Amino acid sequence: MRNSNNAARRENKKALPKFILIVVCSLILGGALGLLMVKLSLEDFDSTLDAAARFFTVRAAGWLIIALPVVELAACLPLYFSAKKQLALWDGEDEAVSGGIEVRISVCVWITSLFTVLAFFLLAALFSGLAASAGAPPKIPAPLFFGALAAFLATLFASIVLQQKLVDLAKQLNPEKEGSVYDTRFQKKWFESCDEAERAIIGQCAFKAYQAMCRVCLVLWAVFALGGMFFSWGFLPAMAVCVVWAAGQSVYARWTLKLGRPAGKV
Repeated sequence: MRNSNNAARRENKKALPKFILIVVCSLILGGALGLLMVKLSLEDFDSTLDAAARFFTVRAAGWLIIALPVVELAACLPLYFSAKKQLALWDGEDEAVSGGIEVRISVCVWITSLFTVLAFFLLAALFSGLAASAGAPPKIPAPLFFGALAAFLATLFASIVLQQKLVDLAKQLNPEKEGSVYDTRFQKKWFESCDEAERAIIGQCAFKAYQAMCRVCLVLWAVFALGGMFFSWGFLPAMAVCVVWAAGQSVYARWTLKLGRPAGKV
């Protein structure tokens, strides 16, 4: 026990200078940015930011949504058909070929996931532009608005169908896999059909995602906190980030406690 305490002290002593340096540098950088923002004409910057946001939400968001399903299919279909063709020629033994197929499937799933998030973001921007243009021109044309709504639904439909096709390919590659994209319990069934090595990889990926989420939330909180101080952003953006941050921390802590309990403990 004493050796363990000594090792902990040595580790803390070794890491403390770096931690203090990071804190001091962060304070200096934050102070410099705050001083710079005070020196700048914040009213002009705020009005420029509002004008850019209005242009994006009123004039650009609708057209970007309409382009989404076309770009998504153009990016994903070549990968899907390439993976499908390789699978048809696969002899069932060459691991290099199966690895290439899995890479294409994973990249395609990644693209569809990003396009789904982007679709929801642009739809929120479109709604914001609709509200902003209600009192003063320019207004969003009705055909553009309803066309964007249809394109949003088309993007979601394309993502779901593409992911279903990709999952079917993965199940042909690994017949032991179970689950359908259309099943609300798909992720649970898919995870349960993975072996120990695959579950370990999923755990490592989940931890990396958790770390990235915490860092991104910290940066966004700083941006939105400064925006609420110097601009008319209010506290809601920072609150939304903190809700996501707290949810991630709470879920991680809850499952750490749950999975760390001895068998039979409640």
